[in-house]
Amino acid sequence: MSTVYRARDLRFAGVERWCAVKEMFNLGDDPKLRQLRLTNFQREAAMLATLSHAAIPRIHDFFDHQASINLVLELISGQDLETLLTQRGDPFTEQQLITWAIELCDVLEYLHGHDPEPIIFRDLKPSNIMIRNTGALTLVDFGIARSFVPLEKGTMIGTEGYAPPEQYRGTADARGDIYALGATLHHLATGSDPRTETPFTFAQRPPRRLNAKISAEFEELILKAVSYTPQDRYASVSELKTAIVAIRDLATHSGIARAGAERTTAYGSKLLAPPASTERAADAAPSADDRVSWIVSTGDEVRGSAAHAGGAVYVGSYDSHMYAIDDTDGTIRWRFRAQRGIVSRPLPAAELLIFGSEDTSVYALSRQQGRSVWSFRTAMAVRSSPSLSERSCFVGSDDGFLYCLDRARGSVSWRYRTWGPIRATPLVVDRKVIFGSDDGYLYCIDRDGGQLNWRTNVGAPMVDSAALVGSTIVVGGLDGQLRGFSVENGKVSWQLVTGKAIIASPVWVDQTVYVGSADGSFYALEAESGELSWKQPLCRQITSTAAIDGESLYIGGTDGRLYCLNRAGGEVRWFFHADGPIVARPLVTAEHVVVGSLDGKVYALHRET
Repeated sequence: MSTVYRARDLRFAGVERWCAVKEMFNLGDDPKLRQLRLTNFQREAAMLATLSHAAIPRIHDFFDHQASINLVLELISGQDLETLLTQRGDPFTEQQLITWAIELCDVLEYLHGHDPEPIIFRDLKPSNIMIRNTGALTLVDFGIARSFVPLEKGTMIGTEGYAPPEQYRGTADARGDIYALGATLHHLATGSDPRTETPFTFAQRPPRRLNAKISAEFEELILKAVSYTPQDRYASVSELKTAIVAIRDLATHSGIARAGAERTTAYGSKLLAPPASTERAADAAPSADDRVSWIVSTGDEVRGSAAHAGGAVYVGSYDSHMYAIDDTDGTIRWRFRAQRGIVSRPLPAAELLIFGSEDTSVYALSRQQGRSVWSFRTAMAVRSSPSLSERSCFVGSDDGFLYCLDRARGSVSWRYRTWGPIRATPLVVDRKVIFGSDDGYLYCIDRDGGQLNWRTNVGAPMVDSAALVGSTIVVGGLDGQLRGFSVENGKVSWQLVTGKAIIASPVWVDQTVYVGSADGSFYALEAESGELSWKQPLCRQITSTAAIDGESLYIGGTDGRLYCLNRAGGEVRWFFHADGPIVARPLVTAEHVVVGSLDGKVYALHRET
């Protein structure tokens, strides 16, 4: 951490020459750590000294004094964009954002084209973008920028919410800055702070749902920039800038601000158009608004899936509460407050209810009263849903560990480390625990001792939960591929390529696997061979895991619809429209289909009969 001061340069006695002094205290007992801090500061000074751009502060001097090291820079008179957004109280206009985005592309182009090596900024966010009193834009805080070496790994540095997923794994390239610019534009265009949201969920919060004044073209541009997979983003800042300029010119020539306008616009080689054709196919099915039995409103988004036991529906909300709701009439039996949002699906285990929270804890509550029985703290957010085997509970954490906890006491029996967040629900079968990690590996761990049985390099992060069909493990990856693996040795048996990332977990019945993709289509395939049985386009994106109910399938869409499909052929039987995207898995009870939405509500609909 560092502190920036406004200072006067006394070497110029006859004039008032103001500058900024960035000071970092180099304290600590470890001489190696002190030397590392000094080296990093010297690197920042050397890097800035080689740069010459109107949007980059000039460096005047560098020195160390006692326990501090100091960088003397050009003083930028103005305010950063985060402060301006807070003072404004409302999102910025699209026209203003386009102007700033073009200026940011200019400075990023300069950095990425720097000779002899490109420079990756790595911490682009509103608070690091200053608007001078003259109106000009300036990029500040080069403390973690670095020269780009392809595929070189290092420490994950950046700001959660703006940093791309690959930066968490220690890899950074120019497309990471493109992601951060997209995240910054999303924040400024909607007022939704990504630091308070679940990471990498921009697609579940499309800008136009939060700000209807944003055009469809600008929304499409932002969502492409923040794609989870680097290959799905713009290939370069130059390509991104071309797309931004095209939107600006289109608005200028048409003279229309276009809130909610629908048009097809070509940007470069890609044609951007709303998925109207697929939505019209679904519109042919009847609406199911008359199926609503009850609705419960929570205080924030409902991202997690629900569970059912003893006549109650248990579901978490981003308002930090776990709810127990009477399945019959929607009466709230009790609420339990955690410290942060809950996206983990609760696990009923005898008289307990076990779940994780983004406050880093795993909780066990009394199912009847909602009182805490025990809690266990990990090092980072717990977005994984727990699994049960005999007297043990298995759950992953964003700290990269899979934990085996004693169900009754919450004590650790063992833990296994991976090299990325674990957000999937562990699959427990026989004496094996199988799960994917954000590090791109599929793991098979001994249930009792936590030793590694095998692991397979999938080559793509996995956030969905694996399914076991016969002797085949089925799991999707963020590279858009659904794969089948041997449960015995982890070898790949088959793979099916979809159009975008697979976030939803596969489900199965009668040797048929069902899964949705972020390409907006729902797939049915044979578990043994991976052969596609049918494919049904539904909406823009599907991140909801399906629920099977006899011959029906229930799936949520980011268009806010709950779809009921015919399991045999995928035809849409009916749909229900919520007031926000549905990313959670529907729950089937004796009477209802229950599902939460990002509108903060939990809906209970009468089942298909």
